[in-house]
Amino acid sequence: MRRPANTTAQQQQQQQAARPKSSLLRLVIFAVVGLIVLLGLAVLIAWLIVKPKRLVYTIEDASIRNFNIQNDHLNSSFRFDFRAYNPNKRMSVYYDAVEVSTAFDGQTVAFNTLPPFHQPKRNVTVLEARLEARDVALSKSLSKDVRAQRADGEVKVNVRIRARIRFKVGVIKLRHQTVKVLCPAVPVSFRSGQTFQKTECDLDY
Repeated sequence: MRRPANTTAQQQQQQQAARPKSSLLRLVIFAVVGLIVLLGLAVLIAWLIVKPKRLVYTIEDASIRNFNIQNDHLNSSFRFDFRAYNPNKRMSVYYDAVEVSTAFDGQTVAFNTLPPFHQPKRNVTVLEARLEARDVALSKSLSKDVRAQRADGEVKVNVRIRARIRFKVGVIKLRHQTVKVLCPAVPVSFRSGQTFQKTECDLDY
């Protein structure tokens, strides 16, 4: 059976009307993809021109006060002086959130946050972090180990920094990154006048 001529004509009109729409959609998709690629290339080229260097962190000083372990529960006050160095001559750094924690053998015993700050190019910023351990329960073995270190006049703690940062190049602020800093086996002495041994920290983006 042959289709009515008017039905075939309608179908042809619909197909012809759909072609411009699909062509326009493809054009828009290609344009968006092209812009994304160009933007990515621009960021990559800018990044290569800037040649970013890794940030450097060290602990310059540390102290401990009011240290007490009773019934395997720890109370103590820690203070750490951090040195943050931005070696880049074309990039500054915005620290939007900074968290500091200290731990004995993987067990976190104290935690605090630091206020946000901006670090200019080729700048050294010294930060003081004060952390309080309040009635922190320790395992029997860890309590014994920490007591033994205390008897020797010095404890070694792991200090961690976790920060959300943004690099600024010219007027452009790049996306947020999370920086994880580990300062292992930081020696904290109970002896007054003891010279502190500067600790180098490991950095992970």
